[in-house]
Amino acid sequence: MLWLITGGICSGKSAFADELARSVGREGIRLSCPSFPQWNTLDQQEDKDGREHFPWVFMDADDTLANKLNAINLESNIFRADRRVIVLDSLSGWLRCMYHRAEADNPDEEARIDAAWQEVIASITSFQGKMIVVTEDITAGLSMSLQEQGYAFRLASANRKLLDISTTLYRMTAGMATEVKGYRLKRGKVTDENIYSDR
Repeated sequence: MLWLITGGICSGKSAFADELARSVGREGIRLSCPSFPQWNTLDQQEDKDGREHFPWVFMDADDTLANKLNAINLESNIFRADRRVIVLDSLSGWLRCMYHRAEADNPDEEARIDAAWQEVIASITSFQGKMIVVTEDITAGLSMSLQEQGYAFRLASANRKLLDISTTLYRMTAGMATEVKGYRLKRGKVTDENIYSDR
């Protein structure tokens, strides 16, 4: 089961993800990375609300993120998977960090980033337990570098793919969560969408 949380920078996505995790699980694993590479990962070792009854395990969402998700997925028994929730905070920050570490003017870097990105998306979509994924809405200005275009298109495509398999999408605005449900246009041969029936 997948919950998707999106919104702008510092809109309250992380705090809401933690609160949602407490409501849908009985224990959590938090895979964290900063929204921007130069930011420090927030100190989340203590439960800020003083709710010690909800145990957290904290891990870095680093280059081995796909391997960590796959290991959690494979090593979980049915009972543990049902009571535990994974919080990935944030997918957009992870991709931004990958671009930040890329070597400038190296044509092989784009292929390396794409391979790592596809591996992470596959590990999320194949995950069998409860997962909350925090991401960002993509905005674009008048001029974007090729690197920025690659980031924007990759993240936007992943957001659409994750929306297709998610239980619920929440959009955060200034600390307020809105549960987003609505009509979508029928795309190609996708069936059973809201506006058009399968006829």
